[in-house]
Amino acid sequence: MTRRVPEFAVVTGVFLGVSVLVSGVVLGWGLYATTVVGAAVSYPFVAFGIVRDDDPAATIPPRWLFAAGALVAAAGGLGVLLDDPTPAGGVAAALVALVLGAPAAGYATRFGADLNPVSPRETVLFGGAVGVLLVVAGLATGAAVVGGAAGALAGLGAAVYGTERGIRLDAGTKRLAAAAGGVVGVGIVGVGVARGGPLGEWLVSGMAVAIVPSLYVALTRRSTARSRRRRQRR
Repeated sequence: MTRRVPEFAVVTGVFLGVSVLVSGVVLGWGLYATTVVGAAVSYPFVAFGIVRDDDPAATIPPRWLFAAGALVAAAGGLGVLLDDPTPAGGVAAALVALVLGAPAAGYATRFGADLNPVSPRETVLFGGAVGVLLVVAGLATGAAVVGGAAGALAGLGAAVYGTERGIRLDAGTKRLAAAAGGVVGVGIVGVGVARGGPLGEWLVSGMAVAIVPSLYVALTRRSTARSRRRRQRR
């Protein structure tokens, strides 16, 4: 009985997602609403099946789930752009796509789908650049909160991916990265002060840049400890 529970949860999640899709078409929901509601009702069941399964990759092939997640992310982002075809809408679309696609990308990374054609180091650099670009775009379009959240998610996701794929930074380097993030964040706030006017958006953007390295250190602390123990055994 326990062996069937994870698979049943996945089937239930897929069924609910398809039901929402059909309902959205019949009731005339927008693409964004249909995608987000479908993800909200199906993702928890799929996640439960993954957590409870002894061999999730055998039940849910990582490539299939990644493809499905990419499709959902693209649909959600496109839905936002259709509702708000402005630069600020583009920033919001990026955030929605990142949020919807992150679970599937994380699963594919964790179980070695090996779908990324570039090296982990290049991925980290690209993700960091995209994160900074989203923060700047948020400031430029008056959507600092959305841009800061999207930038933080892009940068942090790329950094964690790099760690999962073998990039190892020692504790000293991580501390320097956290300190550098803080300095850059303060610098962004300083620019806002120099420009004059309300500081709210500049504070949000500065916090987004400053917090990502610290979150990365916290999330990868266990992997650093494992690496240290391996070196001590040698």
